[in-house]
Amino acid sequence: MSIVRAVRLLALVRGIVKGDYERVSDLMGGLHGFPQKLGQHLTLYGDDFDRYFDALYTKSKTEDVAIENIIDELELAPQNIEISAQASIGQVYRVTTADGVMAVKVKYPGVEKKITSDFNTLNGLLWPTRLLPLKNSSILPLLEHLKLMLLRECDYPLEAENQQIFYQLFKEDEEISVPEVVNYNDRALVSRWAAGRLLSESPDSADRWFVGTYLTFILKSLKQLGMIHTDPHPGNFIITAVNNKRELTVLDYGSVVCFNEPEADAIRRLLLGSYDNEPDLLDDLRILGVNDETLEMYRPIAGDLVSVLFEPFYYEGEYDFINWRLQYKVNTLLASKGWEKPLNIPLKLLLFLRAFQGLYFYARRNCVLFNWHDEVKKQLG
Repeated sequence: MSIVRAVRLLALVRGIVKGDYERVSDLMGGLHGFPQKLGQHLTLYGDDFDRYFDALYTKSKTEDVAIENIIDELELAPQNIEISAQASIGQVYRVTTADGVMAVKVKYPGVEKKITSDFNTLNGLLWPTRLLPLKNSSILPLLEHLKLMLLRECDYPLEAENQQIFYQLFKEDEEISVPEVVNYNDRALVSRWAAGRLLSESPDSADRWFVGTYLTFILKSLKQLGMIHTDPHPGNFIITAVNNKRELTVLDYGSVVCFNEPEADAIRRLLLGSYDNEPDLLDDLRILGVNDETLEMYRPIAGDLVSVLFEPFYYEGEYDFINWRLQYKVNTLLASKGWEKPLNIPLKLLLFLRAFQGLYFYARRNCVLFNWHDEVKKQLG
């Protein structure tokens, strides 16, 4: 890792601590990788963050990429090449060919090394916290989860495989679209170009229709595939309106969680809240990867935590987020006693929760009244 990047990363941490978010946003856009991904997802935690970090959805520093060589490797015959967006892992080109317009996502050179080095720097910075009497600091295991998540997003062949699976499921759907994969290699992924307006360019589009359609997308893919798209930032949604009919296109399948059949059944029961007793809930959490030590330790608040996290789904009727106090309720439960070890959430469950955090964010920000309970019963019950 270059000394310059390490210094800028430390400056970013200092800026977050001081609340200098305008400076932090500039640093994130120049560093890509983990910093830009962090900025994208901070927007899902409130409008104050959104106004600083919304530019990071698709716009940041352009990097030099040998795009002509990569296009040759992918056997495209370009008529025109133009850069379209800069994301956290790679940048996207709009390439016109005789076979139509393609979106070519190209990985930044050396991005895997940068991600690994960034997390090594952060772990080194936070290592002294191991010596402090902090009994419930989950930041170090969380950083490890984030590193694994980002390195998975660098696996373009896996992303292409996942995207094509979603494409096959939704290719006949009238409201939901997934771009077809045309070609890929380790450095790039080619998909059919999706025309329309990015959700990030028109926040008012995140209305009741969007929330309901994206929830349908998640629930249908969970039921039919045992898979969930878990990257809900606004730059990953395109809305097309033709003849007063809207279509939602979902982009970017680098962050997809795959459940086996027992895990998918456990997720379904969590969303339905179909538990007659505490042992059944604990069994499902165990199926989803929560270890026995954590379950035994946090057993007194496990049911309450699940009820808070899935409150909109357990409410019978249209849920109003005006009284939504998720962070306060979770913090109150975690502060109810001094836990000996941090609450370590498995990566699969963490990704699943991230998908629904995005849904909550859009509904809350746009004051969407929606019957989450009935929709889950209809789709999964």
